[in-house]
Amino acid sequence: MSYDILFQQALTAHQAGRFDEAEHLYRQILETAPEHPDILNLLGLIAQEKGVHNEAVELFYKAIQKAPKHAPFYFNLSFSLDASGHPVEALENLQKAIDLDPDVKEFYNQTGIIQYKSGHVKEAQEAFLKAVSLDPDYSEAKSHLAMTYFASDRAKAVSFLENISAQYKEEALSRYFLSTIFFDERRFDEAERYAREAEKITPSSDEIKTVLGLIAAQKGNVDDARLYFSQAVNLNSTNVQALVNLANIETNDKNFEEAEKHYKRAAVFAPESLDVHLNYANMLYLADRTAEALEEYRKAVIINPASSETSNNIGIILKDLKEYEEALALMFNAFYMEPEREEYAVNIAETLVLFSRSEHEKALNAAQNWATHAPDNVFAKHTLAALKGENIEDSEVYSEKLFDNFAGNYELVLKKIAYSLPQRIRELAGNAAGTVIDLGCGSGLVGQALKNPQNQIIGVDISQNMLNLAAEKKVYAKLIKSGILEFMQTKPQADLIVAADVFGYLGALENIIAALKGYNICFSIELLSDRPGYQISDNGRYRHNPQYVEKLLQDNGFSQISKYETVLRQENGEDVKGLIYYAKP
Repeated sequence: MSYDILFQQALTAHQAGRFDEAEHLYRQILETAPEHPDILNLLGLIAQEKGVHNEAVELFYKAIQKAPKHAPFYFNLSFSLDASGHPVEALENLQKAIDLDPDVKEFYNQTGIIQYKSGHVKEAQEAFLKAVSLDPDYSEAKSHLAMTYFASDRAKAVSFLENISAQYKEEALSRYFLSTIFFDERRFDEAERYAREAEKITPSSDEIKTVLGLIAAQKGNVDDARLYFSQAVNLNSTNVQALVNLANIETNDKNFEEAEKHYKRAAVFAPESLDVHLNYANMLYLADRTAEALEEYRKAVIINPASSETSNNIGIILKDLKEYEEALALMFNAFYMEPEREEYAVNIAETLVLFSRSEHEKALNAAQNWATHAPDNVFAKHTLAALKGENIEDSEVYSEKLFDNFAGNYELVLKKIAYSLPQRIRELAGNAAGTVIDLGCGSGLVGQALKNPQNQIIGVDISQNMLNLAAEKKVYAKLIKSGILEFMQTKPQADLIVAADVFGYLGALENIIAALKGYNICFSIELLSDRPGYQISDNGRYRHNPQYVEKLLQDNGFSQISKYETVLRQENGEDVKGLIYYAKP
């Protein structure tokens, strides 16, 4: 077959996206013309499309050796150098392209992109302005120029982008940038509007598909998010962000085998990505592959020793391995890097409690040091009080923050500790009719147990994240965010009020029992038998003496008081004993 026919077939396959076929034909041509610069360049472009940038760089260099005066080769080389983490070399080769042909707008646009990513805003602006001076209608360079103003003047950048999108009806980049800006600002409807406009203009853009996937995920449309991320990966197999998010969806659905495939592909294209290693490690941890998870987290530490998330996550694994002292060192490191991350404080509190059961003095000293350095942190204060055995009246703030952070894996934890209180209350309450108020409803397990055609259930909780979980059960007529004492002061109408596993977070019960006066009530307590009143435990929960509870009930006019022994949950393999009270005026 002649060179011209073979070359034409290769170009046709290349342009149609049949890269393997095109590569095979190009390599056939190289057998007879091994130093043909155009063929070397085209093979470099295919390697670039496949994300194999090291190979692309090698091919472009070979093409340049044979045709050192051909500016486009330097331009192509700059893309792969930048993609493989060599921005300085990429800029050097772009300058060579400009020196050879100073009137190509794309050279300046690409220079601006790399300069901006490298943090050189002034140089980026100069490059984009030069590109626009060569073509006043070069909307891509205008859009990139607009983004260079974002850090210093957000309003100017947005206005600039909006003007570009209004002026150029078939211009997608400005709309894409607007969608990313509004997404970061959590203005998801506006982000989606611009992303969909961009998608209509450029339906084959993997970046636009990715942002649509991110928006869908934030809106809770998991199936749509999976579809968009899959489309992005099909369009560009090297799209690391789409691969990681697709893997995260599979991880959340416990499809660990599928998730691992996506994480490993992402790691091939971005071996130094902290995001890839952290998410992959999280999947391994959830799949009970603890040793592998720890190794993956350690890779993340090498990439970024200052990552608070990495320190925290390694700490969690070490906690599970009962290496409490080392775990706490890492968790405190994470906390002091980002003290506003409340999940870090929750992890420290939980680990201190576990540590205290074998090394009480060390745990107490660590808790004291934490409270000294973070005096306003409610978890530090509450944990120190619990380890010292000192009752503390911070229940509402502590409970709200605790359960907002606990919501994500709340029901999974309850299954692990054999929590069966909702079923026991259902047995005692029977087919409760009328209006039932579920105080401290949490994720809605009690409401789910009590719901029947004869009642309507109102859920009350201080944690919005818990109320969101309860709403998914679709058993509540109404869900109200409120502290339970604050809610009871509204004197709601109710035929039965339930408070399952709630009083353990209150301590003193005088005010709440008084507020429940006149109602039929059903509630649980954790049993305290060795002292009067109530006492905080090392885990931060309160136990109550039955005599204390029953006197409060009697003092508030409850004449029919029934109590039932129960096992509330298991801790460290042992039953936690409690009582369920059913009291009527």
